[in-house]
Amino acid sequence: MNRLIYPLLWLMMGHMVTPCNAQTDRVLIHSHNDYEQEAPFYGAYARQVFSIEADVFAMEDGRLLVGHHRSDLTDNRTLEQLYITPIVSSFEANGGRAWRDSDHRFVLLIDLKTPAPSTLPNIVQLVGAYPAVFDSRVNPLAVQVVISGDMPSPSAFNDYPPFILFDGRVTTDYTPAQLDRIAFFSGNFRDFSQWTGDELLSSADKERLEEVVQAAHTKGKQVRFWATPDGEKSWKALQKLGVDIINTDRIDACVDYFNAVKSEKKEGAVRQSFEKKVPVMVAR
Repeated sequence: MNRLIYPLLWLMMGHMVTPCNAQTDRVLIHSHNDYEQEAPFYGAYARQVFSIEADVFAMEDGRLLVGHHRSDLTDNRTLEQLYITPIVSSFEANGGRAWRDSDHRFVLLIDLKTPAPSTLPNIVQLVGAYPAVFDSRVNPLAVQVVISGDMPSPSAFNDYPPFILFDGRVTTDYTPAQLDRIAFFSGNFRDFSQWTGDELLSSADKERLEEVVQAAHTKGKQVRFWATPDGEKSWKALQKLGVDIINTDRIDACVDYFNAVKSEKKEGAVRQSFEKKVPVMVAR
């Protein structure tokens, strides 16, 4: 669908969405490199994903351009245009929340491609202009802004306002105060496993991954891996391993998969309940 007409269609639909999951069992899905989707922000937002990722380069004139490489950058693809403005508009339309029918919050993960000292102050200024949208001290349902990529040193976390959180690294030790500024942990899947998603996950890889997940959970944090296989088999395996946030470039397929799993479980529970209540007729 044309990038220009998608936002208009979304507005005409009255912000109709297809929830990822019910309130009680939401699967946390991360839209990896969301700006490379056919409709940046809008596609993932319409599926009520947990987090949306934007890679950002700071220009000398203060603009924040979105792209994976410098060669991808264009003047009209700014962080403000692609993400901040649509998010603010959504909150205004939905009475101070991301989705009118939900108390779910979502994360805007901003991956710094240029050094934090020259990039992060511009981000703070941009999102700080909308405290009702990006500051949980003002609005408990505010978007969580999480900084990843070329992050500042953990010792400098408190140099930035509390509405800025950081993407922890599973191999880094943090002080309790620093840990308070960590939203969740992320790690490169390839540092722990070369599994492609086709064959069975080896017991050794499974053990390594479970150790990482357990370490994050022990610290009270959720965990995400990037560079994971991206298909139904891997989504199922990662969830079974206890990975909290499922990383994907295939938003629709991933959401549809987990919705189907949820539906099957619900149908199975209803069938079980029915079988318990209905007496079995025994032939005599």
